[in-house]
Amino acid sequence: MEITIIGSGTCVPSLRRSSPCIMADTGTAKILLDTGPGALRQMLKAGITISDIDVIVYSHFHTDHTADMIPFIFASKYSPGIFRTRDLFIVGPPGLKEFYRCFTMAYGKWVVPEHFTINWIEVGESPLPFPSFVLKTSPVKHTENSMAIRIETGEQAVVYSGDSDYCENLIRIAHEANLLILECAFPEGMKCEGHLIPSLAGIIAREARCKRLLLTHFYPPCDSTDMLTPLRKEFPGDVMLGEDLMKIRV
Repeated sequence: MEITIIGSGTCVPSLRRSSPCIMADTGTAKILLDTGPGALRQMLKAGITISDIDVIVYSHFHTDHTADMIPFIFASKYSPGIFRTRDLFIVGPPGLKEFYRCFTMAYGKWVVPEHFTINWIEVGESPLPFPSFVLKTSPVKHTENSMAIRIETGEQAVVYSGDSDYCENLIRIAHEANLLILECAFPEGMKCEGHLIPSLAGIIAREARCKRLLLTHFYPPCDSTDMLTPLRKEFPGDVMLGEDLMKIRV
């Protein structure tokens, strides 16, 4: 599996970091995890087109994680000569279908596909099998519908926290993951409810016994602060700080 960090930032405009979006390529399926504002343009920088994507999974409904949902659908319908004809799966927490329905009330037929079908799937904690991977989710501590996402392909597992504070559900779903992708929104000493700081990210990684840890979802103060020292006091394993367009083999 190959992971591409499309956007490693937050809602705050940044010349260095785009808003949250990650792609997991299983070899036979390309899965987007969240589509924050600017994701579509960032994808092109990474050599990924909207027609390449098979599945989109949303961790929760905050704007910085979902803003490019409607541009994705609109572009898939109205790209002259290359509009999408292959069906698309869009997966998310309970409330996903109503979330989209509200957009159709605002934009009408312009965001309703004609040449392909969107399969809208609201997931709980039961595994969701696809032909080349299994998708698992678990509620996490951020909003009432936030969830972490686990992608399994054979013996390989990648877990994405979405936005989350420290919680047991996140540790459980991340158990022995080959790669654990954790949000780490703020530096040590700037704890904000619903988000992680380096020491908490390290504790989660240690308690989950993950093989490798990748931090992302950085607010600007993270870029001028030592993020690794407090983390390594809790987790001695392999740690990476996410950057836009970074690729990781799993």
